[in-house]
Amino acid sequence: MQDQHTAALRAAAYVEAHGDALARLRASALVGRAAAADVVALLAPAPADTASLCFALAVCDDLRALADPRVEAWVEALARSQSSDGGFAAELELEARLFDTGMIAGHLVKTRCARPEVLGAAAEFLARHWSPDRVRGGSWHAIAGYAHFFANADHDAADAVLQWCGRELGRAFATRAFDAVRTARVLVYCDAHGLPGAELLPADLLVALLTEQASDGSFAAWEGEGARDRVESTLDGLVALRRLQNH
Repeated sequence: MQDQHTAALRAAAYVEAHGDALARLRASALVGRAAAADVVALLAPAPADTASLCFALAVCDDLRALADPRVEAWVEALARSQSSDGGFAAELELEARLFDTGMIAGHLVKTRCARPEVLGAAAEFLARHWSPDRVRGGSWHAIAGYAHFFANADHDAADAVLQWCGRELGRAFATRAFDAVRTARVLVYCDAHGLPGAELLPADLLVALLTEQASDGSFAAWEGEGARDRVESTLDGLVALRRLQNH
């Protein structure tokens, strides 16, 4: 079986052959052929809409570039979009709001400049609507959104939430309801190599990633919740390969 380094280079080559300018530069930065700052420069100035701002933070997060000085303006713009109830994306239905709030606040809490009151309000919004039933059915959105924020935030609800998220993430991977890339994407959001309650070893996840990589270096597109095309899925796989490399 190929090693992680070779797998990462093959994934990067696929993205460089099939992705747009930003995707190509992200792939190059992830394998050390470009600087993360160059990616941030290509993102800046980020569009003012919430989805684009969240995407910009997500790209920086993958590159460990959330300390870049240009990120602060994006953080403040996102904070201004927060609703009075602490959530984000007020125009959406509750389930979608919970996912977006978990994603946005999860990235914000990993920056150096998000205001405590913004994070606290988001935490209370998520905790107020928490129920094990949200993740018990194997919803990738619910598991990813809740795990992302509470793995990185200090809150009374964190332990219980993460136990449930970890258990359901491990179950979904074991039954192949989630493939390796979807599973690893949650752990990358959490900046962790495991979650409480998840019977999921990093070595097993790595083997699955290496096995699931296609002959052209890509990873399969996602359908359903969290849908991604083949290029974006391959970037997810590349990030996971790089994060698992030290373990």
